[in-house]
Amino acid sequence: MSIDESRVTLRGFNTDDLAGFLGWATDDEVTKWLMWDSYTSEQDALNYLQHVAIPHPWIKAICVDGKAAGSIQVERGTGYNACRGVMGYCLARNYWGRGVATIAVKKMLTLAFQGMDIARVEALVIQDNIASRRVLEKAGFKLEGAMLKYLLIKGKKLTDCFLLATYAPDHAVNPPPS
Repeated sequence: MSIDESRVTLRGFNTDDLAGFLGWATDDEVTKWLMWDSYTSEQDALNYLQHVAIPHPWIKAICVDGKAAGSIQVERGTGYNACRGVMGYCLARNYWGRGVATIAVKKMLTLAFQGMDIARVEALVIQDNIASRRVLEKAGFKLEGAMLKYLLIKGKKLTDCFLLATYAPDHAVNPPPS
């Protein structure tokens, strides 16, 4: 059953999100497609929230009815790559298949294109992660190619992935501030 778009919001993380964060970040089924291992320590998760997620302006909590249900981020490139951002996201398993990820991706694209002065957003999807590829395609991303032997999953498994991207319409990129 799909969730109404109005119930899905994005916001910065806070320490009150720890329980929700642990709900997806400790789930091996959620993290199997990600570069990082599932969290096994509440303290490590809190450290990540406090020192990485909370201070980062482009790491957002995906919230359903105000409660953190996942995370999404866009990392802007530097130097010659300053015209683009790279998106990543994860979502608690109980929200899979309900449209939440697609809504979150669309909302994050709006924020990124309005606030980051970038012309494109890319995402890498592990070849076997068909659901994530569909999320991106529903949000307007287009397949640009296959990247063979491109990523090391959890530092152990070399894997192929797809590169998908979408573009800001009529965007003139300005150089990043010095």
